[in-house]
Amino acid sequence: MNRFYLLLASLMMMGSSLTYAQAPQTLTLSVDDAVSRAQAQNYQLQQVQAGSDAARAEARQTLATFLPQLSVGEDATSTTDPLNAFGFQLKQSTVTEADFAPQELNDPDRIENFTTRVEVRQPIFNAEGIYERRAATRQARASQLETARTAEMVRFRVRSQYYGLVLARERRAVVNTALEAARSNASRAEDLLDQGMINQADLLEARVRVLELDADRTEAQAAVDDAVDQLRYLLGIDEQITIEPSDSLPHPQNNGSDKVPSINASAVNADRSDMQALRLQRDAAQQRVRAARAAFLPTLNAQGGYEWNDTVPFGTKGQSWTVGISLRWNVFSGFEQVGGIQRARANQRASELAVRDQALQNEVEINAALRALRTSRERVAQTGAMVEQARESFRLRSDRFEQGLESTTDLLNAEAQRANSQLAALQARYSYAMNRFRIELLTEQTLQR
Repeated sequence: MNRFYLLLASLMMMGSSLTYAQAPQTLTLSVDDAVSRAQAQNYQLQQVQAGSDAARAEARQTLATFLPQLSVGEDATSTTDPLNAFGFQLKQSTVTEADFAPQELNDPDRIENFTTRVEVRQPIFNAEGIYERRAATRQARASQLETARTAEMVRFRVRSQYYGLVLARERRAVVNTALEAARSNASRAEDLLDQGMINQADLLEARVRVLELDADRTEAQAAVDDAVDQLRYLLGIDEQITIEPSDSLPHPQNNGSDKVPSINASAVNADRSDMQALRLQRDAAQQRVRAARAAFLPTLNAQGGYEWNDTVPFGTKGQSWTVGISLRWNVFSGFEQVGGIQRARANQRASELAVRDQALQNEVEINAALRALRTSRERVAQTGAMVEQARESFRLRSDRFEQGLESTTDLLNAEAQRANSQLAALQARYSYAMNRFRIELLTEQTLQR
């Protein structure tokens, strides 16, 4: 009996833990919380940051153009080659008069040599490397600015998707309210049919409206689920959780504090992070043209080394040192250098065109966003009035329908108009918010609320 109770308790605990594990977690977030979370966890932003780190690392590699290089090595050799055998004895400082005997010179015994070597190489002049470093440092700075621009893009996408989720939830609520009203209308239609005040066709029309809204409710719920998944992706959340937004759709202020601003496109093109990055990339392309031309110039380097040769590893006998300077001039490389100059010039021209193209595109997008903001602001006011009128129209027709003075079609049309006006008002507020966010993205400035 005790075993039975223990087994039953274990099964109950397992069932409760399984239910708890399967229950979706709920995460309540404000829009600011969502943006902060995305800045830390968004995968796209992390990839761009990794690319920026790689660009800084490449710029650091170009320090080799100026800084010395130090290497340490150990070589082990065993040979009976006459020349190398005698040379190793010289390096080991072990040569005696007996070693000059012809027999020893012509047929030496096997000899082991261990060379411990320290070498230093110091660049003195490398014009190509100098320009390449300038290009790399500009490219690294451009990568940092591109990261900043990506962060702005992620901020815009998160806010858009966050309020997209709010919009989807509000739409679902409107559909649910309309469905309740449609069911109520269908119920009243059945009563009026029993009283002989309407015909069977009117009742069927009311029931069709219920079925339509029931299908709309299914689509509305799917839209909410899709919005949650998209927001989870932007926030870098791997767990299957439900996100509940705590903020509502923004509404234009009546005091005019959020009126449509005036924007100087030239200032935006001068200050925006991606425009600065494009200009740095253009400067980097210019430096690469100079580097390609400098490839025709000679390079000058100094080197020095100290080594020990012994019969045992890391021995300290036979010490010697060597220093020298090398001048290298690559006079002709099969048009490789000429082709490099042509390619660098083409890249420079492309980067200059990219700056001009983006500047013009910014101007067009800013003007379009300002017009859209004005339109959406007016649309919010218009749809607000529509909602009030549609709500009052539905109330009047509902009362008249109750008295048998209004047709079922007119009642259903009024109910549909009320729901559509509410959905239009929600869409107008969402569009207004998106247009504001779009301008903030284009200008990288926060508009006054």
